[in-house]
Amino acid sequence: MMNQNPDFTVIQSDFEAQRWKRAEAGCLSVLRQSPKDLPTLQLLAKIQSAQGDYRGAIATIEKAISVSPNNADLYRQCGDMHFNSRQFKSAIGWYRKADSKLPNNPQIKNNLAVALRDSGSIEEAIAIFESIISANPDHSLPHRNLGDVLRMQGEFDRAIDKYKAAAKLDPKDAATQNSIGITFSMVGKVDEAILHFQLAVDINQTFPEAENNLANALLTARRYEDAIRHATTAIRLRPHFPNAHLTLGNIYKLQGNNKQAISEYKKAAELDPGNAILHQSIGSAMTDAGHFPEAITHLEKALQLKPNFFVVYQNLVALAVQEKYDFSDYQIKRIIDLSSERGLPSADVSRLNFTLGSLLEKKGDYDAAMSCFQKANMSQEKTATSRGLPFDGHAHADFIDNIIHSFNAALMGSDLSSGHPTQRPIFVVGMPRSGTTLVEQIIASHPLAAGVGELPDVAYLADELSKMHQAEYPSCIEQAEAEQLFKLANQYDIRISELCPDAERIADKMPDNFLRLGLIALLFPNAHIIHCKRNPLDICLSCYKSDFGGVRWAGSLKNISQYFIQYHRLMEHWHQVLPLQIHDIFYEDLVTQHEVTAEKLIAACGLNWHDLCLDFYKGDGTVRTLSRVQVRQPIYDSSIGSWKHYEEHLRPLRENLHKELGTEFS
Repeated sequence: MMNQNPDFTVIQSDFEAQRWKRAEAGCLSVLRQSPKDLPTLQLLAKIQSAQGDYRGAIATIEKAISVSPNNADLYRQCGDMHFNSRQFKSAIGWYRKADSKLPNNPQIKNNLAVALRDSGSIEEAIAIFESIISANPDHSLPHRNLGDVLRMQGEFDRAIDKYKAAAKLDPKDAATQNSIGITFSMVGKVDEAILHFQLAVDINQTFPEAENNLANALLTARRYEDAIRHATTAIRLRPHFPNAHLTLGNIYKLQGNNKQAISEYKKAAELDPGNAILHQSIGSAMTDAGHFPEAITHLEKALQLKPNFFVVYQNLVALAVQEKYDFSDYQIKRIIDLSSERGLPSADVSRLNFTLGSLLEKKGDYDAAMSCFQKANMSQEKTATSRGLPFDGHAHADFIDNIIHSFNAALMGSDLSSGHPTQRPIFVVGMPRSGTTLVEQIIASHPLAAGVGELPDVAYLADELSKMHQAEYPSCIEQAEAEQLFKLANQYDIRISELCPDAERIADKMPDNFLRLGLIALLFPNAHIIHCKRNPLDICLSCYKSDFGGVRWAGSLKNISQYFIQYHRLMEHWHQVLPLQIHDIFYEDLVTQHEVTAEKLIAACGLNWHDLCLDFYKGDGTVRTLSRVQVRQPIYDSSIGSWKHYEEHLRPLRENLHKELGTEFS
């Protein structure tokens, strides 16, 4: 039905130009004169939906249905509104009504299959998509949607094939390019994902979902400013878009701007208060900032909304271990019951057992705790193996050999070490769980210093150097020129200066930068190196008890011991050849002789002592590591010698470390 009202043409133009408020006002003006004007009702529903006002859009389209109760397209449009508001069951009902009024319509059947797919009825969805493709082989949409189903089932190669078929039929379909980008993101091909997301937004410059997906891919690629630009564009295109605010919050969080991150997360939660992920994000960020009561409020809200939200249990157990939260008997029983369920994804099995293990350890039931930690790590090992990513101790030893060979005494004394003159960087290195977070917090409590957490930037510089010379790191260092190294160093200096513009010293506590101390020495000959050391058994056990997610070497005590041995070997090499002074600091000394050890630490950073460094736990900075709750407390010694609680379980580890390092443990 065409609307002959000249005002409608103007309204349509406003709609197409995304002048939402003007278009909405125009529709309401027409409807005041003609409440049953069907085209205007349909257009108003589209405008409301475009602004995220799905409730209003549904009410409007239901009015249209009352005007024309046999119009199949109206039932389809009502299904679309319910689908857009994630009311999948309601959407399915409306699509079935549309299908009953207009059978064999490919668009209605396609939308029905999409809703079935997103509600979990995969087999029926696939059957409908295949029937549409069989009847309409030249239609691109069912090819793309079938690709989406295959992607959801993890059949990524088949999904890409379907997407390519859809793109061939309709090269200008932005949604297909967006789907290809999503698939490449899921398999870790970030550059390809960015390419296809960019194609999607170039084809359709009013595609907020693709803008948001592009922002997330750019975030993964460390292109923060570009990511912010596209996330902001997504919000401009769709003002009520909680996922874009979530993305923007994640960008700010990774930039170290926790305050702005929390602001964006809260905006998202205001738009979608029933979204558990948003409350978990707020709770996690509040924990990073040390605002524990508010963190608990949001984390508990997330559990109310999603009782099986396993990450939240991990967030809360970190608080519980430090006496900041008490699990109820019901919650503990819930975790035990969930951990026993069959068919859980391996990642959830792992999270639940790490959580339960920490709770049992807190109660002093160490054997039961170890059993949980073993289950958690076995699950992670299984996942890594299934993905073809198991830890290879021999390959890692070869990698360490290459580092030692490449960064030899001759290179460390060469002219390349002129580097960048800045004295700002402090690199805090060591094994994870060796006290790096505590050391960073002490340094950052000094009025002239700041901490930036675990920056991945030095690893990125190594990758960039590798790309420059088309050679693997570390062998690419042999081709590096002084000008290239200075340029890379300058990138890092600009980055940390932007994060902490007023600080004279800036601590980067990425622990595995011990792998790159040779490169760091060439880039920053005036940098300060702090090496955190701790009883090897305490380190290895703590790593085993920690959920590092994608850290491949942490899934078994055998792998952890192999990694530790190679770390120890490399640090011995750096002590021999590095032109920079390495300040070794022992966790045990920091705990038992805190003031004296802290004074030496601050001096090693080129700073004069300040008493604020004794009150590090009172700082208001952001901490985003597994120790984020622990470092908000005064120094305590309960973590020293904690391996003894698990002595029988650690016998093979202890014997292996003794054999390789000649170290005795009392």
